Amino acid sequence: MLKIENELPSELFLNFQKILRCLNFGRGLNKTPSITGTQMRILSLFNEKEIVHISEISRVLGMSIQSANNIVRRLETMGYVTISKNEKDKRLSDIKLSDYGIKGFEIFRNSQLCTLSDIIANLSTAEKDLLNAAVKNAALILEKASGEAAQNQKENS
Repeated sequence: MLKIENELPSELFLNFQKILRCLNFGRGLNKTPSITGTQMRILSLFNEKEIVHISEISRVLGMSIQSANNIVRRLETMGYVTISKNEKDKRLSDIKLSDYGIKGFEIFRNSQLCTLSDIIANLSTAEKDLLNAAVKNAALILEKASGEAAQNQKENS
């Protein structure tokens, strides 16, 4: 087993696992059994962007370009995404949700929103505000830290 000198990573890991168990977002995958968890993680990138690139998928999911490309090609075959050449940089391919992919993603996202609504239904307004602020701050901190970590890796390569 990996020995971590600092207890914080272990504590954060355990807390994130507790959060994920409470959210149980995997339930939404039952409505689209042909989609794997990794494929859904790729589709979830479209939550923030209309167009995604293989290199971004590779970086965010921590997989090789080839693996990301293979999964995206499967999603294209299944009708969830379309792939086209980027007009400004022909080396890039633009990946977009197809109409079918948009519908499937909306079903999954609505399932996630229903799960969250059910979980927070019995919280007070103050608890909801506190939870929202805490999660927002955690996301900002982790985005900043992961961006800095990626930059450090790039500089050390």
